[in-house]
Parts: sequence; structure tokens; C-alpha cells
Amino acid sequence: MNCRICGSELVIRAGDVEFFTGYAVSVFDCGDCRCRFTRYEASAYERLYAEPNSCYSRYIDQAERCKTFFDRGDLCGLRAELSATTKYRLIMEAIDREPPGSRLLEFGCSRGHLTSYFILAGYTITGADLSKKAVQAASQAFGDHFVMEADPTIEANAPYDAIFHVGTIGCVADPLGLTRRLLRLLKPGGRLLFNVPNRAACYLDGQLWIDTAPPPDVVTLFPPGFWRSRLADAADVHEEEEVCQADRALFIGAQKLAQLHWCRPAPIPLSEGQRLPTRPPAFGDALWRLLGRLLRRFARSPALSRFAPRYPTEFGLFVRIAKRQAGAGHLVREERDCHAVVAAG
Repeated sequence: MNCRICGSELVIRAGDVEFFTGYAVSVFDCGDCRCRFTRYEASAYERLYAEPNSCYSRYIDQAERCKTFFDRGDLCGLRAELSATTKYRLIMEAIDREPPGSRLLEFGCSRGHLTSYFILAGYTITGADLSKKAVQAASQAFGDHFVMEADPTIEANAPYDAIFHVGTIGCVADPLGLTRRLLRLLKPGGRLLFNVPNRAACYLDGQLWIDTAPPPDVVTLFPPGFWRSRLADAADVHEEEEVCQADRALFIGAQKLAQLHWCRPAPIPLSEGQRLPTRPPAFGDALWRLLGRLLRRFARSPALSRFAPRYPTEFGLFVRIAKRQAGAGHLVREERDCHAVVAAG
């Protein structure tokens, strides 16, 4: 078979895994683009949105909290609610620097919780998603700003000053195709902002996938440097890795030092996806829990936290792409985002 991301024939099968009952998948590694991927199932997303207790239920809860601030006209409260999550905070910090009247597109808007901030802030924004249920919920909560991802108004409203998506690119069938499509919708000098699931966050020996975002939801993991290598001919790309907080980094380091092997998950129904797949408890688990508590205490000390190794967070590979002017080989606008690597949100 060929790589679903880049088309290369340099593909090997890394193994098989089943996080959710009935969704056993084979995991593949590409020797060319170095992505790790499984099969894509479009029908899974509508089911995840339809299941009230699936892993997507967190978006329902957050959208409801955001609607409370939105209805009050409380922009500061809405920003504080969203800023608790690093990927949302970085998007808001970047877009806030856009001049008044900028035209924005959020692709993969889910139930509109992040889009709602920019609506309230007065931007001209469209939110798009592939789930009809999500688009309907977003429109009901935040107004007539939301369309399906194939709606012709997306093209009609182009070009955009900035386009962004969060937690989306690892879920689509053709990540590079989608990215090139979005770049075409930007003005020259416009920016595309997003975060991606980081393959480097598979820390343990034999680890096939990120435990917190299994297939059929996330179906591609990307290595650092992927976007620079694949899009250098069309745009100027900056990648930044978020690193784990000290206690988490120390715990990962201890696991690696002990040569701990990744434990395969016990499959659970898709409707129960909000809880992590578990396995029968073992005696060693109690020792690791105790170690985790001790490391959290030690990590509070600045002197000790300096010795924490640097491990990337699972979804903290942040990508900023500036579209070039026609014929230009350099940035047309200066990077104005904060470049500091932030702690996990």
C-alpha cells in the first residue's frame, strides 16, 4: 500500500490496535514523510458527535459554558474560559493581532466554542465543520456564522486574512490536500494556524498510538519538521513544540528509565469514549501512582524542576504558515506571535 499522507511506497506495518470495540485498525509508518497513520472512516465523526457520552461530549460542555459568556457579552470571561486550553490561547493571541475588519475562517469549528470568541470580538468569521450535527448546534448557540465544510460560501467569501483549526488535521483523510486548499483561500501574506498530534509523543517502547486520541477519531500522527519539509515551496512555515510540565516530564523520564513497555488498551464501546481505555490493575500500577504523586510534589520546587527532561505534549506541535506574495521567496509579514514554548494547558 501507499502512504495516505504523501503517497510514498515506503510503508511498513507497525502493528494492530483496538481502542474502541469494532474499530480494530492496523497502524502504518511511512519511511518517507515519517507520519504514522491508520485508515480513515468518515462515518465515525457523525457518530462521535451523536453519542452523548463519547469523547466529543467535552465539546458540548465547553460550548455551553462559552454560550453563557457569549450571551452576557462578556468577552473577557469567554477568553478566560478558552485560555485554559493552550491550543485555544495561542490561536486567540495570534488572531488578536489581526487588524479590525479582518476576514477569518475556522475549519473544523465543532460546536462553535472558539469561533464564538471572534464573533463577540467583532471579526467577520465563518466556522465550518464536516458534522451536520455540530454545525446545527453551533448555529443555534452563536448565530448564523456556520456552514458545512463543502459549502460554496467558503470559497465565495475568500480570500481570508487568517484561517485556523485546532485538533482537526489529525482527523482528516488528506491532511496535505486540506492544507493546500486552505492556503489557496488566504490572501497573499495571510496566515494559516493550527496544531497537530505529535508522533514524538509516543514515548514508551512499543507504543503504537497516543492514548488520549485514538482511532477512529485521530488517524494521523505527524513528526516535527513535517510541515516545513512539505510546504516550503508554497509558504513560510514555523513549527513550535510545546513541552510537558515538569511533573509529567519527570514521570515520563522514569518510565523510560525503567524501560516500561506500552500497555495495549482494552477495547471499550465508542459511546464510552470519554474515559480512557483501561486494563486490569496490576501490583506495579500502585507503585507508579505513588511515584507520580511524589514527582508532582518534587516538581513544585524550581531547583528540582530544572532537571526535568523535555518531552513534547501530545497535541502541542503548533504550526504557523505565512502565504507568500506571488513570486516572493521571503516572508511578506513579520511573525508577530509569541515564540515562547509554553507549558501544557
